[in-house]
Amino acid sequence: MELKRIADEIKEAQNIVLTIHVNSDGDCIGAALALMLILDRYNKKNFSDKIYKMKNVRLVLDDKLPKFMEHFKERALVEYYPNFQMENIDLLIAIDSANIERIGNAAELRKNAKKMINIDHHISNTKYADINYVENVSSTSEIIYRFLDLFDIELDKEIASFLYLGIINDTGNFTHSNVTPETFLISSELIKTGIDNSEITDVLFGVTLGKARLLGEVYRNFEIDKELKFAYYYLSDKKAEELKIGRDETDGMSETLLDLVGIEASLFLKDEKEEKVKGSLRSKSSYDVNEIGMSFGGGGHKKAAGFNTAENPEKVIGKVKEELKKQLTKQ
Repeated sequence: MELKRIADEIKEAQNIVLTIHVNSDGDCIGAALALMLILDRYNKKNFSDKIYKMKNVRLVLDDKLPKFMEHFKERALVEYYPNFQMENIDLLIAIDSANIERIGNAAELRKNAKKMINIDHHISNTKYADINYVENVSSTSEIIYRFLDLFDIELDKEIASFLYLGIINDTGNFTHSNVTPETFLISSELIKTGIDNSEITDVLFGVTLGKARLLGEVYRNFEIDKELKFAYYYLSDKKAEELKIGRDETDGMSETLLDLVGIEASLFLKDEKEEKVKGSLRSKSSYDVNEIGMSFGGGGHKKAAGFNTAENPEKVIGKVKEELKKQLTKQ
């Protein structure tokens, strides 16, 4: 019912702004662009002879797009804060953002919005909007897929490409435990449109030279707590500069550590701007890393979570170990 309510709110609105989280990934971008395209089709289907009634839908981001978006012409649809301006916003819709801080300075747009909607799949979501739809599924893109029926829009290749991008991003190309039969059913419908799923996968997961250098560094110098079955690595700004690593080339390192045989939890830490560090936590079956992420003001899912903190890396690693020990003793 809540999704239908959101669809009804969108149908009634004229000026709509979509926004996504900083350090954007394939799911938030894919979900937002897919929704934008669905609403574009809705405009053309219902208001082709009444242009003045067409919805004004825009997508704004308080960050740079990741490098893989260079492969998609639709990147031109994304606008950037603070250069973005719109008065009299009827709806501000945050997509794939577990808390309002995740959308960065774009949160300032709420002051000009009559209503805010939050659509997300993270169980740590703080339900910060006027209307919140949070469901623990593989990805926010899986949720956005349902808007096709709600707006009576036929799935096409362009929409399918972005939904597929989002789903494979958050399922690790269908390798994570968040994959369900429904995820596969939706993905099969997306592939039926003729999308090049192999190309989308290569764009998202292809290994650049910088990432190859980082993989070598991580494999040589990661550390393990054998008792906790916990692998971790900290990437300093100095080391990143030495290896000539771009910001996007660190994605997936926590999964790389978790793939080690015998490891049940992993942490990849890296320096961020403003003297903060960003942590990416992953687990298999025994640990709940969402709880740990939330202890640093972040969160996500039981088996995948993230956070940003001003604490120094050594303290962060120590605190994560303490939390893992607490969970281990309860098992």
